[in-house]
Amino acid sequence: MQDNGIAQAVLFFCLLLVASVWDLRKRIIPDSICLLIVLTGLIDFSPVRLWGVLAALPLLIAALYKPDGIGGGDIKLTAAAGIVLGFWGCTAGLTLGLMASLFFYFWTQAIRRLRKLEPLKTSQASLPMAPFLSLGFLAVIILRIGGNIL
Repeated sequence: MQDNGIAQAVLFFCLLLVASVWDLRKRIIPDSICLLIVLTGLIDFSPVRLWGVLAALPLLIAALYKPDGIGGGDIKLTAAAGIVLGFWGCTAGLTLGLMASLFFYFWTQAIRRLRKLEPLKTSQASLPMAPFLSLGFLAVIILRIGGNIL
């Protein structure tokens, strides 16, 4: 990976960290962070990465199907990450992030059962998604740096 790619990865990591903390604290992902992520994609730009925006399409469809489910910030964050990672990289990151959120949810439910607490109802168990999506996107970046994959 070139120096531009490393600089892009570091900046991308920092912005994902900010988005995650913001989402954890305020349950919102500011448009400005998504815009900065898109601009980060211009550091090591390739026109084919523009297709990465389409990786957010499943989230958009899910949000249209169930309006109180996935937030617009998660959709915009995924689309912005698509500019940095490209379609396949963003799809892999999205898949990893969603798997991490499911693992966390089931782990939390298992602990609640072991402690003899009521399991959370689905409506009570909403999670800020940015930390999980960020983990998935960062895993793709790390794999890309380590082995030039995706």
